[in-house]
Amino acid sequence: LSASAQDDAPSLRGIVKAVNEATISSDLGFRIVEMPFREGQSFKKGDTLAVFDCDGLRAELRSSEARQAAEQLTYDNNLRLAKLNAVGRFEVQLSKAKTDQAAAEVDTFRIKIQQCEIKAPFDGRVATKAANVAELTDRTKPLMQIVSDDALEIEMLLPANWMRWLEPGEKFTMSLEEKAETLNAEVAAIAPVVDPVSQTIKVIGRFTDPASGILPGMSGPVRFTQPNG
Repeated sequence: LSASAQDDAPSLRGIVKAVNEATISSDLGFRIVEMPFREGQSFKKGDTLAVFDCDGLRAELRSSEARQAAEQLTYDNNLRLAKLNAVGRFEVQLSKAKTDQAAAEVDTFRIKIQQCEIKAPFDGRVATKAANVAELTDRTKPLMQIVSDDALEIEMLLPANWMRWLEPGEKFTMSLEEKAETLNAEVAAIAPVVDPVSQTIKVIGRFTDPASGILPGMSGPVRFTQPNG
């Protein structure tokens, strides 16, 4: 097969996207006491993204732990009395069930308290921020959107008939309009589904040139060299 330039193909574009991105939200409904990062600021995996006022929840946990301790004492005492035939089997089973229920309540509060502080799941930066310190969290709205900027991919919609020759590893270039710069790239993955209306396929590419300064959301024309014949 000989190669010919992409002269007769429609104008094709790609958009840079973060491989890792996440919408951060909370269903606690508590007041925000800390959000250390602003839009555009970078963070490391494990950094604190948000902290909530959970004093009431911690008080409920202490009360629940005390109740668990009391139920455990009752159960242990009933076990001793059962060996002396001073209580029946029903009393032992009932105190055991109450102990298990109290332990489950403690676990529930501990799980909720773990949600009082949100840690970054990966290195990245804050893309958008929709809440501020001192506000109550809204369960129906996100707090922020975060993206990684060190792991990027290029998303494209290409003609479905290119599947006759397009495969992972195929080289192409992308001209980033925001930077007036053209970078080399290659196909990383091809979606296994064809859009029946537009007759296009979704293709994911990755830069083979250094992508320093490239940000998610940047876009521009992509150019492939098609086989001919």
